[in-house]
Amino acid sequence: MASSTALFAKTRKVKVRQDVEKQNKGRSKAFYDAIRDAQGLPEETKGKVEGGPPVDEDESRRQAQMSDAQARMQARPELSTMIVDDETGIEIIRQGQSVLDVVTRKAVKLSDRGAVERLGQMFPSVSADIREKYRMPTNTPAIVMVERLRDACSTKLEDGSTGIPPHPSVAQSGIDFVIVNRDLLGGQMKSTLGRLTMKAYSENKEGEAAEINKLWKNFLTLENHISAPFRQIIQDAEGRVGPNFGNLELAKFCRGDLYERIGNYVVLKGMVAHWEKKVVDANSYENTPQTRENFVSVLSRGDPRRYLPDPPILFTLKECTQVCAMAQKMCQLFTEQQELYSDFPPEIVFLEDALKVKGGAALRKYMIDEFCPARGISPEALRERMKRFYQQLENMQIDPYYELTKKVGDLYKAMAVGTNDEMDPYAAISASFKPGDPGFFQTYTFDYPKSSLVRFLDNQYPSAGSVDLFKLSGDEKKSDQGSGSDGGVST
Repeated sequence: MASSTALFAKTRKVKVRQDVEKQNKGRSKAFYDAIRDAQGLPEETKGKVEGGPPVDEDESRRQAQMSDAQARMQARPELSTMIVDDETGIEIIRQGQSVLDVVTRKAVKLSDRGAVERLGQMFPSVSADIREKYRMPTNTPAIVMVERLRDACSTKLEDGSTGIPPHPSVAQSGIDFVIVNRDLLGGQMKSTLGRLTMKAYSENKEGEAAEINKLWKNFLTLENHISAPFRQIIQDAEGRVGPNFGNLELAKFCRGDLYERIGNYVVLKGMVAHWEKKVVDANSYENTPQTRENFVSVLSRGDPRRYLPDPPILFTLKECTQVCAMAQKMCQLFTEQQELYSDFPPEIVFLEDALKVKGGAALRKYMIDEFCPARGISPEALRERMKRFYQQLENMQIDPYYELTKKVGDLYKAMAVGTNDEMDPYAAISASFKPGDPGFFQTYTFDYPKSSLVRFLDNQYPSAGSVDLFKLSGDEKKSDQGSGSDGGVST
């Protein structure tokens, strides 16, 4: 009869084999072909999955994959909608074919007037006279920015007064103001308006809080409205690049007008940043021994879906490395092809070039001495364009664009060192931690009877054998015994 140790070892082997089978379950042959391409394996090994016979890779198979992906895209609803997950009860976004414009409540419509107009929708700008009217200096205090934003977003209402239009309406002056100052607003303005709303409520200024809250909601609507064409162009690019992952003949599916090629590049670059992070997480997870001290940190790193019984994701170090290598190779080939990349705007090209420069000082020297003169652009203008690109990315979904967004944000900070752009005009509000600071607020009042909550719980809910957390003196214990508690903790 087998020993318990032998049975346990056998059970472990079975579990390991089952885990491997689960990881490989549902993985398409195209995926394994793609990662073999990334590793540069010989042609005769392509298509060989789990010991199967070699399969020739041809154009017809790729066309079939593309047709299948397009069919899945067409099967989506027309618009992205919010639905409730049946299993978890959590609201999630059901991806649609088109991005919803929150102002018109219809699908985003790209311009019918050609590729130049669509590029303008992707990277919106205004005329020189509108820019001169609304542009704020980079060192404008945040409170002044809020007032300027409020003035621009206000319009004449039905009752004859002037104020923020009802949701989801927006004023044209508000659109112009946000576009002109896009690099100065974004996520920091969102946080500031939220903080000022909480500050007004904590001071019992309900009328003022309601007005700031209206402005906050209007600004969020403006951000979504302005970034909607960018998000639509990127989503269309996902439909071209995603089904062709592993296809190194990029010119076949990455050609197009400039706005389309930029979208293709952003998708590829987002994939690279996303999978590079997955490689780092997988390496840390697989090579860090779990202990009592680091159990939570190890458990919380990376995608938590790896712990599901049948993980729907790639999460092992080997898998992540293979996919990352292919994404890097595709992105590199894209930038090497002049017909795809040569006419890109300076901020996109500088993003690619910056990854080859080591060190912040060397990066700024390269920007000032080489890149800007060659491109005929000033360092100030390049920084503004990079920050505008960052704000567009910031409105993309976190998965899988967070890592790329973070890279662009970090690059901008490195570019701004030693300049006026380095100063954070929002710091006076975001770093308000004590009464009297312009952004300080408290979520509850401190004007309450001492220990009132603990006394209430002690009186209402007698404890049973609880341990004193505080070492009380004998007199304090006697006073607590008269409060009706049974050994409960009181402070």
